[in-house]
Amino acid sequence: MNVNDTRELLWLAGGLYGLAFAIGFLKTFKINWTPFRETPLAVISLGFILHTRALYIRGLDVHGCPLGNTLERIQFILWSLILAFLILRLLWRLDLLGSFCAGLSFCAGWLSLLFPQLDSNYWLSENYEKLFSSPWIELHASIAIFSYGLFSLLTIVCSMYLVQRKALLARKFNKLSSFLPPIQELEVAAMRLLTVGVLFLTISIIVGGMHWTRHPELVSHAKLSVTLVLWIGYFMVFVLHKTGKLYGSKFSKTSITLYFVTIGSLALVNTRTKETNTTPQSVITNPENSSNE
Repeated sequence: MNVNDTRELLWLAGGLYGLAFAIGFLKTFKINWTPFRETPLAVISLGFILHTRALYIRGLDVHGCPLGNTLERIQFILWSLILAFLILRLLWRLDLLGSFCAGLSFCAGWLSLLFPQLDSNYWLSENYEKLFSSPWIELHASIAIFSYGLFSLLTIVCSMYLVQRKALLARKFNKLSSFLPPIQELEVAAMRLLTVGVLFLTISIIVGGMHWTRHPELVSHAKLSVTLVLWIGYFMVFVLHKTGKLYGSKFSKTSITLYFVTIGSLALVNTRTKETNTTPQSVITNPENSSNE
């Protein structure tokens, strides 16, 4: 294995997440072996280290935060998801949440690697200088993608809520539901994740707006509109939950649906290279504000 090759490291990190997922569920359903107790967390942590190195190496290649193609954006979201879990793990001991996060990172990570067209070598283009033309755009893009990682974790927690609710309504607890925390704790955790996610997405829009007011010609109005629609959607869910008008299963289902809309919006993201007849410009790419020529 080449430890300086981004794709090989991503394959290995995804494999470790898959291993953590398998061990976690074996520990939950089949095997109560003491060495297995902390193994999933250790394997996830090792995968996260390799994942971080892979994104770091790609960042050196593109001279910026690696968000220039679909694979990079998916991997950055998954990296943010694992980071959020590791932070929450310090405050909230829930190994099953780690298994779900690892399973999602394994499936989505390897799936993105299976399609080479998702990983275009845009940094090898003629006259390429750097990924982002402004540090403000880079900051905006990285914060926005990190908020998507938080929304990924929110989706997992909401899914766990629905599983626990179904078990409560049926008055029949299976092995999975018995390892989940109380349904009230899941709803509280979901609300906290939504709050932090909306906060980060708000900061991202503010930073992006500061750049847009200076260089409106570099911003796709359609994609800026998509970003604002997503923010309005999550903010409305936040307000409705706070006012008691959206809660329980409706809150969870709405959050999950909105997340899939968010991920679907990544299909609108493209890399744009702006050129003039005089001086070649750097590649301008970001998850919300790039546009095609």
